[in-house]
Amino acid sequence: MVPVEPPTTERTVPDLSRLRIQRADAPVVVRRGAKAPWVLLALALLGFCGWAYATGRLDLTSGPSLPLVATAVVTPPGGVVAAPGAVEGNGYVYARRRAALSTVLSGRLVEVNVEEGTKVEAGQVVARIQHDDFDASLASAKRDVAVARAKKDELEHSLSQSRLELDRLKGDNAVLDDLVRQAEAESDRATSDLARNEDLYKRRVIEQGRYDALKAQAAAAAAVLAASKSKVLAGHSALLAWEGEIARRDSMIRTADAEIARASEAEHSAVILLEKTYVRAPWAGIVVHKDAEVGEVVAATGAGGNSRGSVATIIDPDTLEVQVELSEQRVGRIKEGDAARITLDSDPSKAYAGKVRQVWPTADRQKATVEMRVEFVERPAKLKPELGARVTFLAGDAPAPAAAPTKPRVPRRALVTVDGKTFAFVVSAGAVRRVEVVVAGPAGSSADADVEKGLVGGEVVVLDPSAALKDGDRVRTQEKR
Repeated sequence: MVPVEPPTTERTVPDLSRLRIQRADAPVVVRRGAKAPWVLLALALLGFCGWAYATGRLDLTSGPSLPLVATAVVTPPGGVVAAPGAVEGNGYVYARRRAALSTVLSGRLVEVNVEEGTKVEAGQVVARIQHDDFDASLASAKRDVAVARAKKDELEHSLSQSRLELDRLKGDNAVLDDLVRQAEAESDRATSDLARNEDLYKRRVIEQGRYDALKAQAAAAAAVLAASKSKVLAGHSALLAWEGEIARRDSMIRTADAEIARASEAEHSAVILLEKTYVRAPWAGIVVHKDAEVGEVVAATGAGGNSRGSVATIIDPDTLEVQVELSEQRVGRIKEGDAARITLDSDPSKAYAGKVRQVWPTADRQKATVEMRVEFVERPAKLKPELGARVTFLAGDAPAPAAAPTKPRVPRRALVTVDGKTFAFVVSAGAVRRVEVVVAGPAGSSADADVEKGLVGGEVVVLDPSAALKDGDRVRTQEKR
């Protein structure tokens, strides 16, 4: 009888090489027969093992023989150390007030007065397009206004002369009226004398000569009266003619006023068009992008072909804030007005006080996120748009963050001293690596120690390492604190 070895209780490590896809040159031949179901079962088992390994349900690196260790993460220098449960998010500094400057008109740039970083004031000329045709149009409009005003001045002078002539005619007509009255009186007197002496003549009291003289005087007086009345009629006709001329010249002056108004409007339109050749800063800010150079064409309707859509982009530095996108599941506790702490990637040694200015009114359904705008309550001295930042949201029920360290910080429980030197065991790829570190401050002064040398932050270290732990040992890790 052949002795049978007892079954071993030691767990065998699966052979991962069997999970590889077979790429042999010769085709796999499956024999028909009773063994085919067992082959299918083996393939199904291998597929299940591969799925379990890929999803982490099968840990091939750990086993009962590997020690289980507690770990912690070395705190990097700077920033806010969020307490457990605090909501954090990464974002970028964004200018709420920004403008891409362009012209209403299309044209070739003949002047660009800014570069990236130039500070501009409200109304400052940033650039200008070609404007010689607009200059000519304005000059022509100004000449039209001058001609219209000169014509009006001439008409007003002529009207003044007409009114003086009218006043003279009125004076002459008044004199003629007096002459007519005198002629009428003289004619009445001569007619009365003739009538009174006619009876005397018939009775031959007076001589023929005397009577003929009276008749001649009466006829002469009548003739003078008729001439005077004729002059009065002529004077009144002339007066009416000059009054009509004055009315006509008044109408011409009103027409000249309308012409001046039309020419002035054309001049105003030319001024507006000429002003549109300037690119001016709408408010004080900083140029962050120079988008065009002298000689390039700027198109009013946007860039197309060989044209540019804008000359420069400016921002208002007073409106810089942090734009953060959080997943929909993390925004429930955050509301507008909540306090926040902001750490800039460019200056991780300090955290700045902030406040949630706006929770965006809509979510991004493709990314399942909601945008937050966090403004600076405590403003950094050197703040630039597009800088990376990390925000810790301090909602009403959120724990406050710890103070921001200026150096990497490691728990003292992770430190061991051997022969006067201090070490920490860093976990990487399931194995530990012993690293010599230099810490600041006496032992036991606090739960954590500032690292002067050896660690940079972000490493996973073993807490309370046992004396048997050696460099290169494989371990199992608990959840990091």
